[in-house]
Amino acid sequence: DNGDLVKKGDLLVRLDDTTFRQALASAQEAERAAQQSFDQAERQYQRLKTLSNTGAVSTQEKEDAELRRNSAQSELAAARSRLAQDTLQLARTEVRAPFSGVVSHREASNGDTAQVGKALLNVIDPSSIYFSGFVSADQAMYIQVGQVVSFHINGARSNLFEGKIERINPVADANTRQVGVQVAIGNSNNLTVGTFAEGRVQAESLQGLTLPETSL
Repeated sequence: DNGDLVKKGDLLVRLDDTTFRQALASAQEAERAAQQSFDQAERQYQRLKTLSNTGAVSTQEKEDAELRRNSAQSELAAARSRLAQDTLQLARTEVRAPFSGVVSHREASNGDTAQVGKALLNVIDPSSIYFSGFVSADQAMYIQVGQVVSFHINGARSNLFEGKIERINPVADANTRQVGVQVAIGNSNNLTVGTFAEGRVQAESLQGLTLPETSL
């Protein structure tokens, strides 16, 4: 459900695999039958090849046996290919977390029909959360990659977060003429994706002597 923590490899969704298990069983049986046919054709070809060298059978009989062996080999390869495909299809009925994170939105419920391209659920990696903002064009010349940004979430001004600029858009927004920046966040705990925030860029840092107020 939404908000649940998951670890990489955790089983998130299991699709109905009845059809795929039946197809896999059929493919396994077909592969065994093709293997037996090939083994038999190979033994027969080797026997006729030996007899042909001694002149006991004709060259035509040996070539016919070789043709049957090659045909059986092709059928075996096709059966193995089908078996690999059905094995992969069955494995895809289990949807596992590609990384550790948090379920952000559950798209499907028990009994829903799964379709190719249809999302089942969304998982986000908290460490990948970033702050995306805009800087006015007249201030864009003062920002650089690596500068510290302090920001707060609207509605919770008491919580101050920090990050560093990791990207600066080289093209200004066509409507606002502002420059977009992306800020990497060191600690994304207690942050919610999609909320509005306001930040300040530390464009300059100066060192100075400070004294406690009680000494004045």
